[in-house]
Amino acid sequence: MITGKTAPGPAHRTGAILAVLAEQASVTAQDLSRRTGIPVSAVYRHLGDLTQLGLVSPTRTRGRYCAGSLAVQMAVNYRREMLGGGEVKRRLARLASDTEELAAFLIPSGQHVLCVEAAEGSRVIKCSFSPGLSQPLTFGASAQAILAHLPDARVAEVCAAHRIGPAQAEALTADLPRIRDRGYAMSTGAVDEGVWGVSVPVLNRQGQLTGTVSTMAPEFRGRRNHQALLTLTHAAAQDIGRLEEPQP
Repeated sequence: MITGKTAPGPAHRTGAILAVLAEQASVTAQDLSRRTGIPVSAVYRHLGDLTQLGLVSPTRTRGRYCAGSLAVQMAVNYRREMLGGGEVKRRLARLASDTEELAAFLIPSGQHVLCVEAAEGSRVIKCSFSPGLSQPLTFGASAQAILAHLPDARVAEVCAAHRIGPAQAEALTADLPRIRDRGYAMSTGAVDEGVWGVSVPVLNRQGQLTGTVSTMAPEFRGRRNHQALLTLTHAAAQDIGRLEEPQP
């Protein structure tokens, strides 16, 4: 469930519905009610309004809904304004070419880590990160690189949202200061079995987190080439961070 109790007002309810639609390919009104705590009758009213706005669309399967056509325009504008009009994609492509592995740019989105851009290397790898897909903002190099730069209260919210027990939460938070100090996170098999990953946070001029650059490889290649992969990923993260600096 997106919230522990029914959302208090129309705007909050609309946001909760859109958040579920961002995570799921399609849903029913009953699915939305179950995930958000909003009564089914109210869900239908919100779906009607959102459909008129183009933010939601009925699918070809009766009774199911998905993101609407306006979401496409919003995605294009997001890429233009937040991803350097293609510069992030080009820098990831260069990283993927240099490493021959999968490169991705990920951001925190609610209680999840969302992949917003990726480039495949010459060595194909199967993993859970591709543009538009998200994973819980908990374990794994990408999630930990982000968590290390979030306030303690925000980290606690993430742990509570994913029902992480006290022992696991303590283990997770204990590593975060070390990850923040050294400037990267590494993991093996935390999200996908047999997949190694390194993730370097992208910081703006004020030192605030904007996302993270990750390189993913099969475990045997990642462990063998970890230093070179870290160096190349770190350089890409710095380059992407500089994209946000004002141009002279």
